[in-house]
Amino acid sequence: MTRIFLPGLDRAAKTVTVTGKDSVHIASALRMRPGESLIICDGDGKDAVCVIKSASAEKTECEIVEIRPSPAELAVKTFIYQSLPKGDKFEFIIQKTTELGVTGIIPVLSDRCISRPDARSFEKKLTRYKDICREAAQQCGRGYIPIISPLVEFKDAVASLPDNAAGVFCYEKEKDVSLRFVLSSAQCGELHVFIGPEGGFSESEKELADKAGLRSVTFGERILRCETAPVYVMSAVSYEFG
Repeated sequence: MTRIFLPGLDRAAKTVTVTGKDSVHIASALRMRPGESLIICDGDGKDAVCVIKSASAEKTECEIVEIRPSPAELAVKTFIYQSLPKGDKFEFIIQKTTELGVTGIIPVLSDRCISRPDARSFEKKLTRYKDICREAAQQCGRGYIPIISPLVEFKDAVASLPDNAAGVFCYEKEKDVSLRFVLSSAQCGELHVFIGPEGGFSESEKELADKAGLRSVTFGERILRCETAPVYVMSAVSYEFG
């Protein structure tokens, strides 16, 4: 069923009006007509099942038939702390981890990042990143739009972890503790996963991670690219908690 995100949706209302590019999409691109059904989601986990009463490029009027929890979210909230990669790899990471159920993505400046924009330069890209996230969530049927945070330094990201958070540090030099073991023994409702850049994490970052109580994990004998690692992690999380 067609899904449209409408943040701020009044869950107590009996009708809802869709305007802008979403209405153009409904009426012109999809050619939906009165009597057809669609889902309007508030982006925070609730789906409104609606029936179209009228549709045009200017606005689409819908009757709300039912409000229900979105069935597409994972049982565990997962936050990916992704060291910023070069080029457009971050856009790929946003899209694919959103499809796989990530709750939030925190871009991190770590020691070996090749791409090192300042906060102002990165801020200009946030709108596009959020659009990619929203479109991916809409396409895959999610009821929640993941959060894309502003750029943060590694030390500040580690310091910002919630108390008693289940923190995971993906480290290529770890040989004993597997991601599978950590996920299968997780006892909390949130996971905070740190993933390095093209050159991996530095020794000083490993020390900070250890002091913060992050659990170092290995993916096995293969060294994954920085854009592959978060997809691997979210696939494992989805398998374990989906």
